[in-house]
Amino acid sequence: MTAFLFLSLLLGALSCFYAYLLGWGSRKPGWFYQKFPRLIWPGMVLGSLCLLWSAKHACIMLEGNLQRFHIYVKLLVPITIVASYFLLDYLNARALGAFMILTANYLLHAAFAVMLPGRSLYSTVCLILGVIGLFMLGTPWRVRQIMQLASKDSRWATGLAVGFAICAGCLIIQPFL
Repeated sequence: MTAFLFLSLLLGALSCFYAYLLGWGSRKPGWFYQKFPRLIWPGMVLGSLCLLWSAKHACIMLEGNLQRFHIYVKLLVPITIVASYFLLDYLNARALGAFMILTANYLLHAAFAVMLPGRSLYSTVCLILGVIGLFMLGTPWRVRQIMQLASKDSRWATGLAVGFAICAGCLIIQPFL
């Protein structure tokens, strides 16, 4: 229950950050909008945690005769961390997308395990944020383009901010009902 509350609050806080970033922070765009998706060190730290979490999921899926591959999965994690530093661009956007996917996956399962009231709304919000995370992971340059679009058109900024604020409210308030 504690992990569920913590991750729900963390994903809710991330949604609040996106609401501020796209809605109100976009009124005065600066260097941050160009640099945020490409920040290396925050992306490396969060990406490393996401890779460790993903390796745990991968080892769970390798059962029976495939258990001998656990060591290879564990060896590939540090190699992938170093390779991503040198080879990948938009590390921060990719890491945030991976975190959203992994957290949405956990929260979907945990919401049914703790018998959360209003699971359908909570699950819908988690699925929406998971799909957004998939797009952030697959096409991370779109994060910068959406931030630029929000800074140019106030309707986009307001719509995105309201959407993320609703998601944040659901993730922060609903686990305590």
